Formats: sequence, structure tokens, C-alpha cells
Amino acid sequence: MPTTREPGKTLRERGADSFQAALAAVLAAALEEALTAGDHARAIRLINRGFAEGSPQLGCELLCRASAVVGTARTWTVQLTPSS
Repeated sequence: MPTTREPGKTLRERGADSFQAALAAVLAAALEEALTAGDHARAIRLINRGFAEGSPQLGCELLCRASAVVGTARTWTVQLTPSS
């Protein structure tokens, strides 16, 4: 009985996945440093980069992490579109 095989990812798709994974790791580490230092302005910039250069999912994950560390009493203002 033959099995159907889905085509593998292209080199471009694998590269994009790799870039997204690397970006997520770098932004998450930088966010942790900013939150530890109490640098909320930097944390917001990193969250914005997650949305702008990464994906909505990455931006949301970073925002949730910041909210969990700082608490819900802090108001987070993030930019959902890249700045020009």
C-alpha cells in the first residue's frame, strides 16, 4: 500500500523558520535582561520588535512574559505595526 509523502520544506522556508527561532531566542533573552534591570522602556522596544520583525505570536509571547514578570498593574503600550 503506497503512502503519500508531503513535499519537504524549501531552503527558503527552512531559512525563515531558522531565522524566526533565532530571533525569538535573542528577543526573549534580551527581554529577560531588560525586565531584570527594570528597564521597561527597553522591554517595550523588544516587544515591539517581536511584533514587527517576528510574528504576532512572538509579540504576544513576549508581552505575556513581561506582564507575568512585572504584573498586571503596569500598563504596556505596544505598537502593532512597524514604525517608519
